[in-house]
Amino acid sequence: MGRDRSRPTVMVLDGDNDNAIQVATELSEDLDAEVVGVGTSNWSRLLRSRYCDVGVTTVPASEPGYADQLLDAVEAHRPDLLIPVGYHSVAAVDGIRDDLPDAVECWLPPSDSLDVAVDKVATAELAAELDVGTPTSFTDRVAALDERGRPGEIGSLPFPLFLKARHECGKNVTAEVERPGAFWATYDDLVGERGVQEVIVQECIPGERTYACGLLYDDGAPQLLFAHEELRSVPREGGSGTRVRLFRDPRIETAAIRLLDSLDWHGPALVEFKRCADGSYALMEINPKLWASYALASQAGYRFVSTCARRALGLDEERRSHPPDATAEMVFPLRELYYAARTDDESLLRSAAAICWPPARLDLNLRDLGAWLTPPAAVVETVDTATASQSSVGTSAQNAANGDSRADETDRRPAGTEPTNVDSPPGDADEGIADEADLPGD
Repeated sequence: MGRDRSRPTVMVLDGDNDNAIQVATELSEDLDAEVVGVGTSNWSRLLRSRYCDVGVTTVPASEPGYADQLLDAVEAHRPDLLIPVGYHSVAAVDGIRDDLPDAVECWLPPSDSLDVAVDKVATAELAAELDVGTPTSFTDRVAALDERGRPGEIGSLPFPLFLKARHECGKNVTAEVERPGAFWATYDDLVGERGVQEVIVQECIPGERTYACGLLYDDGAPQLLFAHEELRSVPREGGSGTRVRLFRDPRIETAAIRLLDSLDWHGPALVEFKRCADGSYALMEINPKLWASYALASQAGYRFVSTCARRALGLDEERRSHPPDATAEMVFPLRELYYAARTDDESLLRSAAAICWPPARLDLNLRDLGAWLTPPAAVVETVDTATASQSSVGTSAQNAANGDSRADETDRRPAGTEPTNVDSPPGDADEGIADEADLPGD
């Protein structure tokens, strides 16, 4: 079936992540875009969505060879716009941006600005220059103790302490340490995580809630602003939100704009804060991509993705009949239950109660249940060729029964290690699991 040139074509990466489904939904609803979804297997959630017109499989974005396979897929499908959703794909696209065809747009910040955002020490140094508050750092003191053979002086630090990876690595690498006796074992565990180069140590700001300001920039100028409060997240000390609501505070909005202005930002970002006991805010990080709980922003009328696409492709601005919501709250039930089921000290019953009360809209599209109820890629680690073939037939039959004509037209073409694989049958590509897929939506 030939390509419909009257519709913009957008390639959405990180199809294993649940927030990629909302990205595709928004592009389809607002722009009637042709969505080319990229995932690690035919079980990737986005590739099973009714809003995905063409499916492509590659190795995980964290693996060698991903950039080459992505370039093969871009060459084969020639999208108008490339949208990375997870960190590893952002880094990969940053590395190949000069190799992309001239007609393919990708909204990323300058490489130097991205380097600052993914380095939490560099981010803190920038914040200090701009008079934006940050947690007190004990990283240098801990490094000195480590060099001296780890004497017992660690107890002189003000516990509890918060540990996290210095550089973004596509997964949540954090820990809260309550007492000195547990410090070095926890520290070593984090240092041993794949992709972690260095661990930083900070004061622990109490409370599970995180406050964040999302911004969409066009060549250094903010175009769209959204802020939320994470009432509940996984892991509990801070990670992907499972209950999130709209929130406004000019202090975090001003600080976020000051930071991104100084970086001459371009594209989306989420600037995250914790609230201190005195009511002030401390910067936690700059998340240089679409965030895990983006569905709340999108469904509340803050359409970052379609706004980005319109501006990148020179399309007419949408005339909205009503402004974005002033108040809204959303629960992410699958993410909450998945975390509770695989974590020893969690309770499925408590998680279910937290989902149900107080009432809030659910991050669940009943018109796209096949995608939403697909298990995370980390659960489906291996699907053999026979099973994949049967699944493909079954999925087509189910889509036809649902009257989904767009899903019937989906062409799933792997982009394997050789350029010719872009035209191969599904199930032949490497089905390894990216770190980002370990927790849905990261």
